[in-house]
Amino acid sequence: MFEFLLNPVYQGWLIQGLLLTVEITLFGVLIGLGLGTLLAIGDIYGKKPLKAAIALYVEIFRGSPLFVQLFLAVYTVPAILNIQIDHGVLAFLVFGLNSAGYQKGYMKGAMETILDDQMQAGQSVGMSKVQTLRHVILPQAYRIVIPSWTNEFCSLTKSTATLAFVGFLDLVGAGRSILINNMQILPVWIVVGLIYLAWITGFSKIMDIIYEKKKIPGIELFMQS
Repeated sequence: MFEFLLNPVYQGWLIQGLLLTVEITLFGVLIGLGLGTLLAIGDIYGKKPLKAAIALYVEIFRGSPLFVQLFLAVYTVPAILNIQIDHGVLAFLVFGLNSAGYQKGYMKGAMETILDDQMQAGQSVGMSKVQTLRHVILPQAYRIVIPSWTNEFCSLTKSTATLAFVGFLDLVGAGRSILINNMQILPVWIVVGLIYLAWITGFSKIMDIIYEKKKIPGIELFMQS
């Protein structure tokens, strides 16, 4: 039933698909965390025009399917601009921008949990707002947001399945390629699903351990209420 796993060509496709899935997920989540942090700061401290622009950005990337965003970026934007852009670069960029739309909300919630008290404490010892934000508030916010960041990673990993429909050899793309030559539908998708499950579960367990070591006592209870 699973004899196809002994085929070196199929093994190579699955490994290549897993590597692309891991790469684009990690890139998307990390870029999303960085950009999401900037968006959260802008939403908290910015003036109305900036807040409105950030709200529009978030609604676009959270309110439309990732597949549509990916399709437009890969096929429509280069045609409109009449320039050639590497599809891989565009795909990585879309995942980062999409993740930022979600992580902005996570970071804003974490920052607002500790913002007032910590900002007053920082300024009371002579630190500026920027210094307090950089050295006091953000480090704590990143610790608080670990569970949400982990959920985003799991969600984005599964969303990489959309890559197969715009010509990339991710895990789903590898499964589709094997099916074309093998036609063992159920075994192939079972293997692909198990690879997703193993990777996501393993990463989540590691992040749970990190969170237990880094969490701020009491704050996580407030965040869950």
